[in-house]
Amino acid sequence: MLKRLIIMLILALCLPTLCLAQESVPTVEEVKTQIGENYVAYPQLTNLADETIQAKINDDIVASSGVTEHLVTLVTLGDSPWGLQVQYQVTLNRDGVFSVLISAEGKMPNKRNGQAYTALTYDLTTGDRLGLDSLFQNADQTMTRLETQAYGSLSQELTGYTENSDFIPLPQDRFTLDETGITFWYDGEQFQLLSGYAGACQFRYEELQQDLRKDGLSGQLGLIRKPLSRQQAAQQVQSCVQAGALPGIPVQMGQSMTEVIDKYRLVRTPDEFPGGRYYLLEDPAFRDMLVISDAMESGYDHSVVEGIQMKRGGMAGLLIGASTRQDWMDILGQPQETIVFTDSMAYDYNLPAGQSDIYHFGEYELRLHGDENGVLRAIQLCR
Repeated sequence: MLKRLIIMLILALCLPTLCLAQESVPTVEEVKTQIGENYVAYPQLTNLADETIQAKINDDIVASSGVTEHLVTLVTLGDSPWGLQVQYQVTLNRDGVFSVLISAEGKMPNKRNGQAYTALTYDLTTGDRLGLDSLFQNADQTMTRLETQAYGSLSQELTGYTENSDFIPLPQDRFTLDETGITFWYDGEQFQLLSGYAGACQFRYEELQQDLRKDGLSGQLGLIRKPLSRQQAAQQVQSCVQAGALPGIPVQMGQSMTEVIDKYRLVRTPDEFPGGRYYLLEDPAFRDMLVISDAMESGYDHSVVEGIQMKRGGMAGLLIGASTRQDWMDILGQPQETIVFTDSMAYDYNLPAGQSDIYHFGEYELRLHGDENGVLRAIQLCR
């Protein structure tokens, strides 16, 4: 009897470990070849429950990203002044999607110096590339609308700062999904910035709610935003502002502007406004977004982020271009201050005529700017 109890106890202790070992949690491993300061790095999926699907995805990453050609270039670089760095970003949603962005910069397979993106997004249940029909109720209709928006904002922001500027059509087979939205990555021959980087265009999920499929993958991935209660929305706003950040924008109040520009690349000399400067950045997360610093004339080496302005997307259920002043007052109550923007003042501050309602949260303040009809046009975080 005692022997039997001991055996049962050992089995009980081992059972959680055995169950854990059987549970398959997909992860990503890096494969990297480096020679001096030059390298080729790319991701490979591991520990997927279906090894056949895993192999299918991993083989396609190698075949479709040009990794083999880049490795040949790497080992034959010799004394080339250009060098080569191939790096990647991934988003792994274990509920069904694996997105890979590979960026190659330096000596390209065509023997020229350049930069190129490869965007690959896979359905983890099949190993196939994900199509837009899996995300949108009517992909053709949605893409027509998004292309209109892309052309409007990109042509306005980037005119004169591109080598190639065919903003439409959006590259429907070259996209990635991340926590914030969907990004379309252009071939440089279609759209290339003066920096030499190929262009890209991002749309945030809150901009796409009317287009996303209500069933299937969009719901499974959590792309459909559930309505927040008034209390939840107010708490979310307060948490973001007190943290010195706005949702989906990868900079923070007080961050070094040199660090921000090195990472996200400046499009042009910063625009000045009374008391500060606006920075337009190349990274697709900053389309219709501005970073604000001081008005120092000596450059930005010692400047820090003193403000962040959103002109698309939203926060806590407030959507730019759709929500009204009554909507945000229902969540946040009466503003502590209100600034009226005449036409001339609005021009100076790069805003439409209207008014900004100001809410204070600790050391930072939130400005919700409505046009003359009371429709939300900008969300701005300031000191």
